[in-house]
Amino acid sequence: MDKDDMTEISKNNMKFLSNGEKTPAELIEFLKNEAMFGSFAQALRQAYPNEDLEERLTEGIAEIRNDTVSNAARTVQNWLKGRNVPKNRETLFQICFVLGLDEYSASKLLGAASETGIHYRNRDELVYAFCLRTGLSYAETLALMQKVKKLYPIGQGKGLADKEEKAVYTRQVRDAFSYVANVDELMEFFDEYIDDLGMFHETAYRKFTELMELLQQPDGINGAKERRYTVDEVMETYMRMHVPETKKTGNYTLLQKVIKKYWPSESGLLNMKNRKEDVSRKVMILLYLVTEAFDDEEDSLYDMEKEDADTVLEIRLEKMNLFLDRYGMNLLDAANQFDLLVLYAMRTQGGECVSDRMGAVLDALFETP
Repeated sequence: MDKDDMTEISKNNMKFLSNGEKTPAELIEFLKNEAMFGSFAQALRQAYPNEDLEERLTEGIAEIRNDTVSNAARTVQNWLKGRNVPKNRETLFQICFVLGLDEYSASKLLGAASETGIHYRNRDELVYAFCLRTGLSYAETLALMQKVKKLYPIGQGKGLADKEEKAVYTRQVRDAFSYVANVDELMEFFDEYIDDLGMFHETAYRKFTELMELLQQPDGINGAKERRYTVDEVMETYMRMHVPETKKTGNYTLLQKVIKKYWPSESGLLNMKNRKEDVSRKVMILLYLVTEAFDDEEDSLYDMEKEDADTVLEIRLEKMNLFLDRYGMNLLDAANQFDLLVLYAMRTQGGECVSDRMGAVLDALFETP
């Protein structure tokens, strides 16, 4: 989160964090009553600030879906009034085409409604990104999509998991794709990278398994191996952080519901490990935080205990954003409730563990009155 790119909402929330040490209770009070958070409706208005936003969306969605204007109008009004957010990424891309967004703005809008912007390891989303970049219409995009699907079916090549060479990070694929300027170059790009593409973030999965292995098979005294932890034990020991397991949230406050939503579970971790679902951004962030002490990168040797809390946060934020960018995930943003909690946890002093600091907030948030 570069300071120059921070929204006013992000700046407001970061100002609270940097204005002296805050207790978990003070953070919770701020989250409940004073913090400002972005919404999908705000993201739409930011992406397309013109007065005809509702009219343009209504007419465009009705045309794309071959639906009545009245049906499209109800859908659009629900988005703009904050009643719901499109859950289907196809719908999000349709919105981007209707509003005439460029690739960068489209990725930001997708990120406002989901955990990631444009997925640069997903063949179909690469086609969308190319068409947004080059100004093609939605109809032209669908025609090109069919051509690409026919020429470059997913799963026909060796696949990244079967390759012996070094893993290709999502960032590398994205950087190579950034030079694609026309259809011929798009086809050349797919010729080279189709075996590295897929629905899942392959390199994120590799990092996920590496970090899970650190927690499942820790080293004991003098390098001796301790017993292997189960996924359930990893969940309860490191990632539960006092967030209740219950699925019943009827009596929860709005803040509790927001934090609880999509919190990892044993079944979710197992599904990710068994490739039944993609590795989520929230899980990657939590794994990064709880395994920070195992980080053996050169810059981890920097003695942060000598620095003030704001400098510690700045160092950790830079490292976390590099980590997320490497796997094609949204950078930390203080305009997001979960991210603000993470930022608070990363602002530690005196050798305090980041995960313990985060757990203390969640313990206070979910404590029984």
